[in-house]
Parts: sequence; structure tokens; C-alpha cells
Amino acid sequence: MKGIGLILVLLLVVGCATTPKLSSMQVRQITTKDINGSYENIYRATMTVLQDEGYIIKNTDMDSGLIVADIDRETSRTTQFLQQMAGAKTWDKGTQIQISAMVNKINDDLSKLRINIQEINYNQHGGKSRITQIREEKVYYDLFNTIITEVRRREAMKQ
Repeated sequence: MKGIGLILVLLLVVGCATTPKLSSMQVRQITTKDINGSYENIYRATMTVLQDEGYIIKNTDMDSGLIVADIDRETSRTTQFLQQMAGAKTWDKGTQIQISAMVNKINDDLSKLRINIQEINYNQHGGKSRITQIREEKVYYDLFNTIITEVRRREAMKQ
């Protein structure tokens, strides 16, 4: 239960707790990580991790470093199963998790990766009824660690 699957379960569990208001600098600290490796490797590793977890890549631009992906909760039977195993209710259909990632090259061996995750709820008419920015530190920590592992795996394959 690694990566984004874990993130979805954590969102359910943590979503029930009240989250204190964070400053913009606190949000930046949670959602940003310096990663050792080439810009291209980090960019491609981020896309690979998102795809491995079932996200559909909606938009990419390697020149700017942008990756936008989303997953519809109703299509994830594994996620629903994990929720039920955890004794939680199943998320409503028509809910989507959207991730935007921005890779910024610092130098040849270091890039800054910033990720934003939001939950979008749709009403019965297809309109957005609620958008929630996800700010739980553990969610980002786990995602960054999964991406770093993929970056290292890719680097090892080059040697």
C-alpha cells in the first residue's frame, strides 16, 4: 500500500480531522522538495509514479516543468476496497483528485519539485460543488519519497 494509493486512504482518514490554517510559507514547505538528480530524470520519474498509481496525465510541458494529472475516485476499486478494510465509508462517486507538479531546475544535479493536490467534488449536474486543497504533510512526504525512489531507480539503470 505505497504511494498514491496510500495517499488516497490518508486523505479519507485525515480528512475527518480538522486541519489548522497554514501560512503560505508553511504550505510551501510541505508541498516543495529539493531532489538530487537531473531535471529530466525527476520530471519523468514524477510522471511515472503518477501513472503507476493510476493517475491520467492530462497536461505536460517539459520546458516549463509542468505535469497535471487526475484520478476519478469512482474508478478505483482498490481504493474503495482499502477504505472498507479501514472501516471507513467509501468516497462519493463524482469525486476527483487532481495533482499538479512543477519541476524547477536549480542546477545540473538538483531540482525543486512542488506538488499541489486538490480534491474536487462534483454535484449531480456535473458542476464543481467543492474544491479542497490537500495540506496534510504525510501525504506529500509519502509522495515525495515514492518519487525519490523512482529517481534513484532510474539513475541506477543508467549505470
